[in-house]
Amino acid sequence: MKKTPNGQFLSGAFALSLAVLFTACRSTPTQTAVELKRLQGYWQGEGGAGSISIAITGNSLNYYARPDHWFKTTFTLPAGTDPRQLRATIKESGEKPPKSVGEVVVAIFKIEDGTLTLAAPSSHHAKPPKSFADDAIGGLDVVRKVQPQKRISEPLKTKATKDETTQREQITGSAWVLEPGLKHPAEMAKIASVSELYSAPIVFQNNSARLRKVYWLDHNGERQRYCELKPGESCDMGTFLTHPWVVTDAQGKALGLYYPDGQKRTVTLE
Repeated sequence: MKKTPNGQFLSGAFALSLAVLFTACRSTPTQTAVELKRLQGYWQGEGGAGSISIAITGNSLNYYARPDHWFKTTFTLPAGTDPRQLRATIKESGEKPPKSVGEVVVAIFKIEDGTLTLAAPSSHHAKPPKSFADDAIGGLDVVRKVQPQKRISEPLKTKATKDETTQREQITGSAWVLEPGLKHPAEMAKIASVSELYSAPIVFQNNSARLRKVYWLDHNGERQRYCELKPGESCDMGTFLTHPWVVTDAQGKALGLYYPDGQKRTVTLE
């Protein structure tokens, strides 16, 4: 008769253990999702390679330091690691030859007070550092989230009706994706934005009879669409002296590349 309470106790304890385990398993993906969301965006700061920028969209991470030192990666956040780990697989590289493509780098990271700190091992195949004071750290990057540009006006976006916007999205699909072979020669050479030391506004005025698209070349040399101009329309952007802009036709073919000036510059498109 005395065994029954003990049996009930053991049964209850086992059930409680299962509940705790189940709750822990459910909390891990939630924690990872929150961290992934916090990582999203554009980051700038300093690292072992000097001034760097990191762009994170979804599970894609693009790292840029200079024309010969950049990486495009996809990454995962392994659950249950302390410190938190970021496991990145290199898809493209600015190296010549791109010997790192396919390699996996496991770094540790933390986000505190709006600052992202990444600590990578001394080599791509090495184990991740055990802490941010680990002697095995090969590179320490400290970056803060920033807005790449300030969009002052986008006349077409403002004037377009909801039906027009929906129709355009149905026609072009995701994104103002570029077709191969339509880039400016400077883009092919991986020209990219550098710093944000000196602000300089730039205006694009479309005096041509055709549609024109205006793209900013980000710190990875990738196009970021800022406005689309019908004949007679203009757009005014806040930018910086070292930031290049590409103007294309409706199909994305580059027509010209422009830099801001020491004062407000107006680029007239004929």
